[in-house]
Amino acid sequence: MKYIIKDFVHRIGQHCESSSMRDLFEYYGFPMSEAMAFGLDGTMGFGFFDSTGQSSFIPNTEVPFFIGGKQGTIEPNSLACRLLGISLRKQSFTSTNKAWEESIKLIDQDTPLLIRVDIAYMPYEDFDTELEVAHFGGHAVTLGGYNDQKEIAYIGDTEFEGFQEVPVKVLKEARSSTHGPKFLHPKNTQFSMTPRPDGKHPPLAAGIKLAIQQVVNNMLRPSMNFNGIQGLKGFAKSILTWGEKLKKSIIDSKSEHISLAHLMFELIYGYIETWGTGGGSFRRLYKDFLVELNQHSELREGSRAWSSDEFSILEEVIPLIGDSADKWTYIAEILKKSVDEYKDDCLNHVDFGQLHNIAIDILTKEEEAFKKLSKLKI
Repeated sequence: MKYIIKDFVHRIGQHCESSSMRDLFEYYGFPMSEAMAFGLDGTMGFGFFDSTGQSSFIPNTEVPFFIGGKQGTIEPNSLACRLLGISLRKQSFTSTNKAWEESIKLIDQDTPLLIRVDIAYMPYEDFDTELEVAHFGGHAVTLGGYNDQKEIAYIGDTEFEGFQEVPVKVLKEARSSTHGPKFLHPKNTQFSMTPRPDGKHPPLAAGIKLAIQQVVNNMLRPSMNFNGIQGLKGFAKSILTWGEKLKKSIIDSKSEHISLAHLMFELIYGYIETWGTGGGSFRRLYKDFLVELNQHSELREGSRAWSSDEFSILEEVIPLIGDSADKWTYIAEILKKSVDEYKDDCLNHVDFGQLHNIAIDILTKEEEAFKKLSKLKI
């Protein structure tokens, strides 16, 4: 039997989690852009993790750095869900078969799911599952139906139009993968949404300020010094050491020698530009969110309407975040170009002083932007 939830639609997006949440929000009667879903959840931030001299955060590799443009992920206390009056239920299972049985039960009740998978297993992605760095267990997709005769699941994935057919056997592997760091293991996790029966939720004009202040805290008041503005400072400083830190060859998962710089520059390009960030280390998505707010009718009208001074803050911040996004993209493109043109000799064709200066400019722009946004009082 083939069963796909009626009126549940997957639309192409840029970031796996925010596009999946947007799909579910629209199903439950809250149509919005992906940028709005991303902004409402308040997870934008920054993290720079340097494991040089320690065990790599990616097991069985020598990958020393990780750069992340977010500082949070979907959890039952999701801010976006709370602001829309939606309860978010999280379930994780030790048994892959039990997880699939419970997923089917909810699908049969017309409850679409957001599930975690290891992206390397998804057949439409065409990744090399033998390559350890291809595995990423934090990938979010939607589950909208199944065909038990063909043993196929219907998956909505960020950049792919409509639902993709995935063999259930493969999906079970993707949901239970143990590749990569433990904190990214999917653990057969699924999320389901239930809107409040009375439809009540905070006024959007007030809720948006709460979401913005959460990002301000992520950037200006992080709990750990490798996050936020402090993390950006560490990233900028670290660039000046890359010439030495990346000056060696490693053996990859195919037992082939490769320059560590070659591997890292490709990874950094992905972290910043292509792996579900929307470009510019999530800054472009956040800029789109702020631009949308500047024209939003619920912020312009009603008892909780924003003041002209508050809109002025938005107008000042939008170009700062936009410029930061462009400079993140510039860093990524410099590294990618060096790899494309010089392969394993790429390390000798990058001006790390130039990259450092760009990173300092990003730091300056972002610190200014989030200090301005901190003035949007709830």
